[in-house]
Amino acid sequence: MKTNEFNDITTFQYILFISQVQIGIGIITLPSDLAEVASTDGWISILLGWVLANVAGLLILQIMKRHPNESIFDLLIRYLGKWLGTLGSGLFILYSLFVFMITLYAAIHITQTWVLPQTPNYLLMILFIIPKHMLAQHGIRMLGRYAEFVGVSMIIMLPLFFIAMREGHWIHLLPVLKEGWLPVVKGVKTTILSFLGFELAFILYPFLQKKQHAASGMIVANTITMLVYMLVTIACYVQFNPYQIKTYIWPTLDLFETIEFPFIERIEVVFSAFYLFIISTSGIPYYFTSAFGISQLLRKQNHRQVILVLSICFIILAFVFNPTFFHVSAIQKWGAKVGMYVAYFFPVCFWLYIVTTERIQVRLNQ
Repeated sequence: MKTNEFNDITTFQYILFISQVQIGIGIITLPSDLAEVASTDGWISILLGWVLANVAGLLILQIMKRHPNESIFDLLIRYLGKWLGTLGSGLFILYSLFVFMITLYAAIHITQTWVLPQTPNYLLMILFIIPKHMLAQHGIRMLGRYAEFVGVSMIIMLPLFFIAMREGHWIHLLPVLKEGWLPVVKGVKTTILSFLGFELAFILYPFLQKKQHAASGMIVANTITMLVYMLVTIACYVQFNPYQIKTYIWPTLDLFETIEFPFIERIEVVFSAFYLFIISTSGIPYYFTSAFGISQLLRKQNHRQVILVLSICFIILAFVFNPTFFHVSAIQKWGAKVGMYVAYFFPVCFWLYIVTTERIQVRLNQ
């Protein structure tokens, strides 16, 4: 795959690209998900998940360094052959489409719950798919700029979490490790799923201008995500008691219900509207990845036609498929399981396969 100066991204865009994809859904659900497993010690699980995400992300970069101008679709065909490589590429494309669909329907349900409760699914689908289509069709550089915009804008919302903690009770966090290490270790499974998004380095690496900064950029991106998760989780744990936090579906939005300003009411509605930008940065990159992968398999230089076809398919889908909240939750759980294999197990297996085949080739040449 060839890249040019008009579709590459800077290191800063690369960092925000990865962190914004990760923060997407986890920022509003992670506190309650962790509380069910690790109680108020869930913040320790976040630190352990950050370590594992860095290990997996750096392993992906080790794979990509062997052929820096090729994406995962090129590498799969190079190392697995035409048929197996095409099959692997197809599975990666399906995974990307699946994750995009999850973020899309999650955004629709949050909008219906907090902002537009009387608006039908198909109208929201049309409203959401049009800007996503417009961004995805303009390529990786446009997505990098959009990640910059949303990432910098999100800084404005972060002080709200500190304001929420002013009326909280820090004693909720004590004692540390109240139930031992076992719940904390179990909570790691939840946190590593919230760090999903770094696997897009398989796609981003060929477009990165300064590839020597890829590893440090990966660590910085994961660290930003970790700090945001720590802030959100601790704010929720401080504000809500250990039993109350488990009852909330979207604890971050419920957290903002406790904040009052003399000049604005229902700050949670404002945040939920802004959150649509955050979750869009989580879904659109997967949308682009799926269209980019399909165009690669079809040997097309332009992915815009693929994006158009996919957008039309999603609009049609909205008329025939109207999932409830429980359906979306079930789909998210399936997506989390698939994401664990794609982001954590697949890089390890693929790296071991590459290293083994390279050593065999060296011995045969000798």
